[in-house]
Amino acid sequence: MVRNQYGVVVVGGGVAGCFAAATAAAEGIDVVQLERKPREEGGFIACGDAMKSPRNPKNYPGPIDMDAIAGDESVLVDNNIDQIEFWDEELGVRKVLPYETGSNVIDRYEFGQRLLEQAADRGAEQHYDTVVNEVIQTDRVTGVDAIRNGDPVSYECDVLIDAAGAQSILQDMIDFEGLDTSGDPTFEVPHYTHFGSAYREIIETEKPVEYHNAIVGKPLERMGYIWYFPRTPTEINVGLGFQMNTEPIPLADRLRRDIENRPEYQDATVSDRFERKNKLGAAIALRRPLDSMVAPGYLAAGGAAGTTHPITGKGIRGAAYSGYSAGRAAAQAIEDGDVSESGLWEHNRFLYREHGEAAKLASWDAYNVAASSIEVNVLRAVTALLPERELREIVGTSTKVDSLKSKALVGTGVLKNFVSEYRRGSFDALDVGTGELYEAVRSVRTTRTYVSAYENQYEAYPEERSTFEDWLSERDRIDREFYDALDLSPGDYKY
Repeated sequence: MVRNQYGVVVVGGGVAGCFAAATAAAEGIDVVQLERKPREEGGFIACGDAMKSPRNPKNYPGPIDMDAIAGDESVLVDNNIDQIEFWDEELGVRKVLPYETGSNVIDRYEFGQRLLEQAADRGAEQHYDTVVNEVIQTDRVTGVDAIRNGDPVSYECDVLIDAAGAQSILQDMIDFEGLDTSGDPTFEVPHYTHFGSAYREIIETEKPVEYHNAIVGKPLERMGYIWYFPRTPTEINVGLGFQMNTEPIPLADRLRRDIENRPEYQDATVSDRFERKNKLGAAIALRRPLDSMVAPGYLAAGGAAGTTHPITGKGIRGAAYSGYSAGRAAAQAIEDGDVSESGLWEHNRFLYREHGEAAKLASWDAYNVAASSIEVNVLRAVTALLPERELREIVGTSTKVDSLKSKALVGTGVLKNFVSEYRRGSFDALDVGTGELYEAVRSVRTTRTYVSAYENQYEAYPEERSTFEDWLSERDRIDREFYDALDLSPGDYKY
């Protein structure tokens, strides 16, 4: 077996993997990035393709030059997206949620290719057609065994960065209990119900769609949604996803049923510009980021660390920052000669405290918990009643809102909307009673209080490993109090 030695091994060629590899390599570390796909397909995944302001340097960290990538016309295919629209056509509801800073739709394949090119330009060695089949560990993670182009190869390293996506196979391979940690292991492998399953196609219409400046979401009969994301006025990324805490949905068939019933898609065709790549499925993390993303010799980033939005599933920006953080923390730990759990703790500290993206995502997960506790038909009715300002906050297109003002907004806004919608019989098709609606609205108001509580707790994330247990105990107390406030039984707890 061929053996290789590197400072950092990055597993995964997606957004998190490229940011991690580029960052560590730019710091002078010997880095190899492993990708299971061939070079011509590297970095390409199923995605809604929506991306927030890639040319704004505040939204993405270096050393990847996002401005240069966004300036490539083959990548940024639509920069005219200025709103989200929520449709519930059965109820006759259409809500418009303007973006505060705008959004874009990208060509995900070209975007992935440019990221890989930049990671290589920053000094990362890249091995394609490489499938990891074992993680090597002693009292810390020390590398991986893989098959590259059909031949066995071993990669030894100081730090392994797991950017293998949601439901990472690496996390199933590692014996976290067997690593030398400062007490109980802080890393916990997430449960499969914390993920979603998604599928998308790119179709071409004969005429421009009227919502060419918006990304559209519609509710499913399960907890999830169908999306229409225009790449151009006549080329639409259509897809759907649902959370895997319920019975599975035949995704392709369900999407086909929706498309066939829409007038604008009657003569549409599946785009042939992408050959077999235009129909794709994927797993998405729909949970809060991991309490700790580190273990001795190991860092998790992107989907593997749960840095996607727990309601919408959007994850490019979270993957970029968590990949950057992982590469940065790995390089610093190697320079310090300490790749222990404590030595790698900077990855957690940066994402939760300094940058703060993980803290926001963790607090928003309370909405996912509450939504999962409400019957879907009732949830649809409540969504129809919520003021647009509150919806903007929940889906992450609004800045932080004061809890008391937000709760008052929910109360007065829902009451006003309820009178008008109930009078015109909007909820007749859902068979939802006023008592059910009242309890569901109460849950939303309660949840807003706990979103604030979680925000405060995660903003106080421990600077060092030594105080983690105390912090975790308080966070778990908030969990239990929140579950009690929602009247959840232990069998319905998410965590």
